[in-house]
Amino acid sequence: MVPIRILSPAFRGRLSNADFCVMMYSDQAKKILTYTLLPRQSKKSLVLEIIFWTLSSLAAVWTGYFLAVQTFNTVFVLGLIAVILLFYYFPRFGLYLIIFLAVGGELVRIPAIAENGILPADIIIPVFVIVWAAKKILLRKPFPSSRLTLPFVVFCAVAALSLLLSFFFLKPSDVLAGSFYLVRLVSYIMLFLVTMDSIENDSDAKKIVACVFASASLIAVAGFIQLAVYPDMGKLEELGWDPHINRLVSTWLDPNFIGGYMAFIICLIIGVIFYTKKPGIKTGLAALAFVLALALFLTYSRSGYLALATGILLIGILKSRALIIAGVIAAIIGMAVFPRAADRLTDLTHTVTAIVFDTSENPDATARLRIRSWEQTWDLIYSRPVLGSGYNTLRYVKYNEGFVEDPGIHSASGSDSSLLTILATTGVLGLTAFIWFYMGFFRLSYAGWKTSHAKNSSVFNGFALGMLAGLCSLTVHSLFVNSLLFPQILIPVIISVGILEWIRSGRVRGSG
Repeated sequence: MVPIRILSPAFRGRLSNADFCVMMYSDQAKKILTYTLLPRQSKKSLVLEIIFWTLSSLAAVWTGYFLAVQTFNTVFVLGLIAVILLFYYFPRFGLYLIIFLAVGGELVRIPAIAENGILPADIIIPVFVIVWAAKKILLRKPFPSSRLTLPFVVFCAVAALSLLLSFFFLKPSDVLAGSFYLVRLVSYIMLFLVTMDSIENDSDAKKIVACVFASASLIAVAGFIQLAVYPDMGKLEELGWDPHINRLVSTWLDPNFIGGYMAFIICLIIGVIFYTKKPGIKTGLAALAFVLALALFLTYSRSGYLALATGILLIGILKSRALIIAGVIAAIIGMAVFPRAADRLTDLTHTVTAIVFDTSENPDATARLRIRSWEQTWDLIYSRPVLGSGYNTLRYVKYNEGFVEDPGIHSASGSDSSLLTILATTGVLGLTAFIWFYMGFFRLSYAGWKTSHAKNSSVFNGFALGMLAGLCSLTVHSLFVNSLLFPQILIPVIISVGILEWIRSGRVRGSG
């Protein structure tokens, strides 16, 4: 028998000797004695452990119940929790995931808010940015500084003001949809801050660049498969898509956006090729550029051709005239192998001639639709020139004006020009703020190309040169397609801007 004196006075005072002797031979007595003799810290740990396992058991029971009753919603919530934890502890893996989301393109849409639903990235990216911001606040770490922040905030403020004023002529549900798109744009653009904050060394930056290139290669391969298996997109016309036939549309279901995207990535690759010092990497990147160029060629997108020509011309002027000659030879060979490409370029020449010189020759059908879209957008700009009709409310305004029969078709969401779309939805004030913000990309690119650091990795100078050419190609492309605001293109562009901001910070250490 354990002596009574080992018990605390408070516990001993509550029991007689007889009672104590009885308790000593019961399990309950042993538990009481064990708990009584534990140090204070051990008692606290035991209580916390009991609470933890109790709550875990309850959570398991409730999860099982909801899995049986509402399987989809429960799986969605559990997946969201897992993604949040991933983003919190491994932010760079979150960036990798977001980069590869572009591969899914338009194949998966979640029915919510907008007529056409939303992309998975429209949920994942805002969550990623919120988790990143919350972590910075919880750990009391400063947010990264950038010269792009002020023009970005100004543009967002103007866009929000234009949305508020749209309550006077649009339904609240239409304004709500526009508000969602503004939140999406803000979260997408904030990726440049998350990217520059997540990069710790040269290796991190190079891995992100490699993911951007790998994502583009997967999109190209998916396009080749689509062209071989499902070349006729006519069946998708009833779902609001254009009926493209025998054109590479990949998972994006639109050859023009694919063309602009491929032109942008090819410019990045060419810039890196000129500055990397490893022959094996040069060869691999050259092969990848060829694959992406072939994918672009098979889109038969004239805006894509023009975008790539712009990028190659700029790099050729700044770095190597031989690139221009190689580009011309490649174009001639391509048109000889694919006669349809030559026909498309011929149609482009006739269209430009008809518009510029006002000849009797009519533009082709696609060009006529694009010109009509521009004319309609200018009509909307004249009616509300200062603040526009509200950010991303163009589909509803077009429907109210009788320009489109169904606001649900994909082409109704914007004009066939990014700058005209921004001007029509946010007015002159919004366009001015956007150009201020967008020109910062060019300044960063030029500075990243020309700036030298101690022990600088020259591959980043090449990346900055490629970015400068890629931005020029996208700018030209955006005159004919709303590519600057297209989500799948916006992701690699903004993440690349984040890499440029990291380069500007002077933390580059490695060697080419």
